[in-house]
Amino acid sequence: MNVFETEFVNECQIGMKWKLKETDLKNNVQQIGLKSKIFKANIPGVKYCLMLYPNGKNENEPNKVKIFLHLLFGMAKKVIADFSISVNTAKRGIDFIYEIYDKSFGWGRTFCTRDDLFDPEKIFFVNGIMEIELEGTLRSRGIKRKSPESLSLAKMIWENEEQKDLIIVTGDQEIKVHKWIICAHSPVFKAEMESGIKESIERKIEITDFSFEIVKIFVEYCYERDIENFINEENVSELLHFTDKYDIQPLHNHLQQFMIQRLTEQNVCKFANASVSANAHALRECCICFLMKFVRKATVIDDSDELDFEICEEIGRRSFFSISK
Repeated sequence: MNVFETEFVNECQIGMKWKLKETDLKNNVQQIGLKSKIFKANIPGVKYCLMLYPNGKNENEPNKVKIFLHLLFGMAKKVIADFSISVNTAKRGIDFIYEIYDKSFGWGRTFCTRDDLFDPEKIFFVNGIMEIELEGTLRSRGIKRKSPESLSLAKMIWENEEQKDLIIVTGDQEIKVHKWIICAHSPVFKAEMESGIKESIERKIEITDFSFEIVKIFVEYCYERDIENFINEENVSELLHFTDKYDIQPLHNHLQQFMIQRLTEQNVCKFANASVSANAHALRECCICFLMKFVRKATVIDDSDELDFEICEEIGRRSFFSISK
């Protein structure tokens, strides 16, 4: 499947306070890393955590304490990070400038020696607890999207009316299709046709909760016809819900990318609400990150009073740095 790059330049601050018990670190005598909680950054699909190795990462560095910032992502093409990791009580910190993450992994280095870590005079621990602070900035350079999948169907199949053996009815309009083609694209339609219920016997499917326009776009997609000119901001939310209900995953993913590329202050709330009700996780993440840019700014966002509670709650949660215990 082809992968296309979509520009979605974004920047966000990250931060956490990670509290570790002195006893846990003393008991860690092998080259086993300790991991903080994983937090979501305000860049689509990017998560981060800290990894601490109290005995180094291999047998050749037993007296070295190493620390890494790990980024986990699949949507972003590349992430650039500037960050600092410190223990303020010990007046110890290290800075990382322009670290490039082109895949999910960690950047880090030696933080201190193990001898220094447990030296009471160095004051890494206060009342048996060490608090590691992370502060930084992440900048993404585009997100990746997968092209929509479709069966390779010839034009003559689309035009072959005689072998079309299924009718889809919406209101007073209907469209004839090949049953096997529709079933190949939707496991929900396939299950209906194999169930022995009225629809499978009569070879007719009646759709009452979506417009004929939406059904026709879906059918044309199934036959590999160009549907881009038929999709717009007015019908894309309804089409997204259709693909969610009937489990048409490739088109569902494609529609999310269509909406992500067109996010504005005027439509982000509408698209965010659709992402929740249509289980569009990539779109949901991008809408949240888009809205986060306007937190504490005097920006007019259309329909903000109608924003889904789930989205509001997540924006509120991400507005604060987190503590990992």
